[in-house]
Amino acid sequence: MYKFQYPKLFLFLACIVAAYLLFEQEVFDWLITKLGGKSYLGAFVAGLFFSFGFTSPFAVAFFVELAPTVDPLVASALGGIGAFFADLVIFEIIRFSFFHDELRRLHESRLLQWLHNLLHHERISEQLRRYLLWSFAGIVIASPLPDEIGVALVSGITRIEIQKVGILCFSLNTLGIFLILMIARAATV
Repeated sequence: MYKFQYPKLFLFLACIVAAYLLFEQEVFDWLITKLGGKSYLGAFVAGLFFSFGFTSPFAVAFFVELAPTVDPLVASALGGIGAFFADLVIFEIIRFSFFHDELRRLHESRLLQWLHNLLHHERISEQLRRYLLWSFAGIVIASPLPDEIGVALVSGITRIEIQKVGILCFSLNTLGIFLILMIARAATV
C-alpha cells in the first residue's frame, strides 16, 4: 500500500487553491462588507492568520481584497502586529510544530541533503553560512509561506532572545503584508 509522503504539504497546497476559489467567489469581499467599516480590525485578524501555514493563503486573499480600501501603511502595521502575536506563539511551541515531522523528512531528502552538503563545504565560512540561513529565514517569514519554517530556522541558528524574534517577525511580516497590499493596489488600478 502506498503511503502519501507529505500529506500536510499537500493540505497546504489545497488551502492555497481553496483560498483562490473563495477569492474568486468574492467571499472575502463579503467579509469586508460585513465588517462594516472595521477593515483595520480585519487587517489585524488577517495578520494573525498570515503566520500559520494552513491559514496564510486565506490571509493573503483577504489582504488582496482589502488593499483598495485601506491605507497600506496602517493596514500592514496592524497585520504585522497580528502576525507578531502569532509568531510568538509559534516560537514558544516550535518543538511541537504541526509540520515538524514532514520538515524532518524533507531535510532527509536528496535535494536538501545536497544543499546541506553545499552549505557545509569547507570553502564556505561559518559567517557566510549564518548569513544565508538568516536571509532564507527572513524571506520565509516575510512571505506567505508557513512562518513555522522561518521561526524554526531562526530559533535553531543561535540562542536568540524572544524580544529579537518578535522585532524580526514584526518587521518582516509587516514588510511582506505591505508588499502584498501594494501589489494588489497596483493590480486594481
